[in-house]
Amino acid sequence: MITTEREELERAIAVLEAQRIILGDDVVNTMIATAREKLAAIETQQAIEQRKQVTVLFADVSDFTAMAETMDPEEVRDTMNALWKRLDLVITSYEGTIDKHMGDSVMAIFGAPTAREDDPERAVRAALAMQREVKAWVAEMGGMDPQISIRIGIHTGPVLLGAVGTTAEYTAMGDTVNVAKRLQEAAPVGGILVSHDTYRHVRGLFSVWMMDPIVIKGKAEPVPAYVVLRARPRSFRLETRGVEGVDTRMIGREEELAHLQQTLRTVIERQEAQIVTVLGEAGVGKSRLLYEFDNWIAMLLEKFQLFKGRADEKTSNMPYFLFRDLFSFRFEIQDNDPAAMAREKLENGITEFLGVEGVDKTHFIGHLIGFDFSTSPHLRGIIGDARQIHDRAFYYTAQFFTAVARQGPTAVFLEDVHWASEGSLDLIEYLARECRQVPLLIVCLARPTLFERRSSWGERQAAHTRLELGPLSEEHSHQLVAEILRKVDRIPPDLLNLSVSRAEGNPFYIEEFIKVLIEDGVIVTGPERWRVDTVQLTKVRVPPTMVGVLQARLDRLSPLEREILQRAAVVGRTFWEGAVARICESTDEVVDRGEIRAVLQALRDKELIFRRDESAFAGEREYVFKHAILHDVTYESVLKRLRRSYHAQVAPWLFERSGERVGEYAGLIGEHYEQSSDLTQAAGWYGRAGSQARNAYAPEEAIGYYQKALALLQSDDEIDREKENLVHAYAIQQVVLYEGLGEMLLWQARYADAMDAYTAMRLTAARSGDAVAQARAWNGLSRTQDAHGDYAVALESAQRAEEIALGAGGAARMELARALFRKGWGVYRLGDTDAALTLGRHALALSTELGARREIADSLNLLGGVYSMLGNQGGAAIYNARAIALYQELGDQEGIASMLNHQGDQARLRGDYNSAVALYQEALKIAYETGNRNGEMAFLSNLGGARVGQGEYRIAEHDLRRTIRWAEIVGQGGWLSNAYRFLAKACLGQGKVDEALVATRRALTLGKGMGSPTLIGSAWRVLGMVLTLANRSITLDGETYTAPDCFAEAVRIFTTVGAEGERARTLRAWARYELDFGERERGEEIWRQARALFTRLGMKMEVDRMENWSCAYPGEGLAQS
Repeated sequence: MITTEREELERAIAVLEAQRIILGDDVVNTMIATAREKLAAIETQQAIEQRKQVTVLFADVSDFTAMAETMDPEEVRDTMNALWKRLDLVITSYEGTIDKHMGDSVMAIFGAPTAREDDPERAVRAALAMQREVKAWVAEMGGMDPQISIRIGIHTGPVLLGAVGTTAEYTAMGDTVNVAKRLQEAAPVGGILVSHDTYRHVRGLFSVWMMDPIVIKGKAEPVPAYVVLRARPRSFRLETRGVEGVDTRMIGREEELAHLQQTLRTVIERQEAQIVTVLGEAGVGKSRLLYEFDNWIAMLLEKFQLFKGRADEKTSNMPYFLFRDLFSFRFEIQDNDPAAMAREKLENGITEFLGVEGVDKTHFIGHLIGFDFSTSPHLRGIIGDARQIHDRAFYYTAQFFTAVARQGPTAVFLEDVHWASEGSLDLIEYLARECRQVPLLIVCLARPTLFERRSSWGERQAAHTRLELGPLSEEHSHQLVAEILRKVDRIPPDLLNLSVSRAEGNPFYIEEFIKVLIEDGVIVTGPERWRVDTVQLTKVRVPPTMVGVLQARLDRLSPLEREILQRAAVVGRTFWEGAVARICESTDEVVDRGEIRAVLQALRDKELIFRRDESAFAGEREYVFKHAILHDVTYESVLKRLRRSYHAQVAPWLFERSGERVGEYAGLIGEHYEQSSDLTQAAGWYGRAGSQARNAYAPEEAIGYYQKALALLQSDDEIDREKENLVHAYAIQQVVLYEGLGEMLLWQARYADAMDAYTAMRLTAARSGDAVAQARAWNGLSRTQDAHGDYAVALESAQRAEEIALGAGGAARMELARALFRKGWGVYRLGDTDAALTLGRHALALSTELGARREIADSLNLLGGVYSMLGNQGGAAIYNARAIALYQELGDQEGIASMLNHQGDQARLRGDYNSAVALYQEALKIAYETGNRNGEMAFLSNLGGARVGQGEYRIAEHDLRRTIRWAEIVGQGGWLSNAYRFLAKACLGQGKVDEALVATRRALTLGKGMGSPTLIGSAWRVLGMVLTLANRSITLDGETYTAPDCFAEAVRIFTTVGAEGERARTLRAWARYELDFGERERGEEIWRQARALFTRLGMKMEVDRMENWSCAYPGEGLAQS
């Protein structure tokens, strides 16, 4: 009767806990308190005699007895009572039970009368709190001996609980109590000493150091003991490894562990970062190796920062999920925290290491990894510029880990990296490059499939090591079996061979096969010794594969256990009790929350799943399948018709639990809807996930989501194509998806695919009669075609956008402003400066009227470029100054860098090379800090041009060859023609005429390919300079050209487009040719024309330079022209 009543009370408490969110804390606490009182009464009745596992704590106040000899007995009593009152309160606050007081000592039990999963952890945390309490008490008492402290011993093991003696006092008895008492006596003064049996339950949670084993009377062998120093900040519990609660040593991986240990020593000694990728197939022991390494670190270093993240197959397309997991765990951010709370936790965590100046950096990092900082003042002006946010977030993440590592050695453990998103892999490699000068160790665990995605992973990083885990040797496999079965007196050879024969060196197979034998009764376990049933052993059939072994384990579960595990598998490898309960509620046979919790506990006992200490969702118990293979096998065992209905329950559960941060789970929700065959919902969520990825500048993931959404919309047979409203709704959705897809493809320089996406967007918008979307599509096409170098076609697309926007009226005014800018940019590229000036002014006026600050800045940028081409450097400076001020207001660092580059161009073009170098270097610094690699190389190219003007030819050649190599690798050509032109001049300045000729021809070819008159004209001028120094002609496309021919062609082009400054430079170079080759009269006339033009344009430094070059060496003078 008592047992039945106890079960009913425990079930009632579980049900109440499950309804806490609905009923509220006050109601649940009141009702649970009554139930627990009844439960305590029952437990008292049952406590007559009971054997159970507990954690025993002994504590003794040292040096108090000696001091008490000088005190009055009543004073001693009152003082001790005051201290013990405080210490007892600490013990009970950690759910411990005071067993007895003995003078200066106390004995406490954790786990009786009520056992909890974390009793050993509670005991250790109580011990640390008792230390703090004694120190506070001594300080408050004033006259107390400051040497007074407390020494504590803790041991976990079985005890006999019951009434003892004539007083029938309820207490714990047995060897566990004796060991705890001896540990307390052996503890250092003021220290906490725990046994290995306690330590294995709290590994990873505390900083410890291992003492010499303690000799205890009655024990055959000394007892391993550990001194606890402190709790580790935001620590990770290390799951005990073994079978049936028996710890097993790691077998066959000693060399690999030694390699990791030596790598960490190198990191610390050299203060340099290292990255190690541990590779191995599923089940070979990657996680076990990391577990042992982490355990070694915990006992080696007191001040050590650890960050840990795990990727997951279901989150592989979620941008930067690996790093969001890392930061969320470290800073205790839960997925159902309100968005403001999540942002606050992240900000507090990062600024702890970066200080208050880290606030803006937090906002960039947070926005990248999925926390919504879109309203941040630090992002407001560039919220639409995902690439800049991405680049700056990368830079700031490197700054964060650099700051952490400068405070002490730091490790980053990243598991299942083969499932990480592309962006996460990029960020890992970026950190390895940028954090080289600090003691940072990054350890990545991955399957070999990682190299199917990234064949060059780690190849270009000198500090990267690949550590491959192969199968265990036969000898090591036998050792592993012997280690697991060490409680068996004699392991039959047949059992040893059966366990190893099909395992092929896979430790996970061996462990799981032995568990099958235990579940089948072939191996009979006991508290002290195990035995083998040799009769049953002869009937064993060995599954040929790992999948077979795991299926055998599933077959041995009870029907309810198997159903619960299958439903959990539908949620994912990581799952939550609430999600499983939601699925159960939808089935015919309803299973209540208490039964679910009991089944999950049983599955934990069978070591199929683990419970995580911290859940992603507050108020939810989170679990994880022991191994990814086990999850996959379990999922595949679910009938497909059931899968669909189960997925249909998980999707809304995730939506509800994610709250206002549901966007972070959009991709996962979409996947569950797709698996449930609700394609319309799935497409919507995939579209949302694509936008999330776009905002995080994760183009690969965004493209995948957009393509999935579009494919689902096109394949959804449920839509009635005859219903106009549904067709229109689908078209609106498709337009948004095509636009997002086009933008992502453009970011990846997949120009043809991007044009296809924008074309599909345009056609879909036309079918639905959406003129504004059509204009947006034409603008997107224009932008893509311009990036591809198709300037004439880009201009045509901009004209179509303008026509449609004009026809759409007021609704399309923003697109009209953008079309005017794109059209102006197109004619500027093609050399029509008058048209560019007119269009730039119209775009500026309309953007200003609309209050569109980014469009205003872009229009100012265009006008600055036009005035610079016309040689009006004063006008260019005015527009550029306005543009840079606006970019600064927007917080747009890349816009600022671009304008600094333009100002450098103006300084270079007016001959002020020293100012140009300074401006380019400032732009380069910003490009580096924001991770703008393309900008960095473009600015370096222009810097090379300025250094040529300074006469620094060798430095210029080095930088230019570097930027050309990079540009040709990634296929960037917009500034490559200029880079080759500058390289030709750098070679000319060193007398390398042949190399200069090769570079010039390349510059001319690229300029023609781009259709840019200024690039073509500049290349003709440099070709004329090269032919001057070579004293030869050249044949191009069947035509022979001399130096004067080249100069004449350049002058013609610059005259046509109104590029007066470039025309003056060409005339000066032409004059040098005529003067050098004896045509003095003609040379002097052209020289005067060039000087007059420079004078009219106000380019005083160029005029002065012409005066100073009268006696210059011809090659040098030409190179600087």
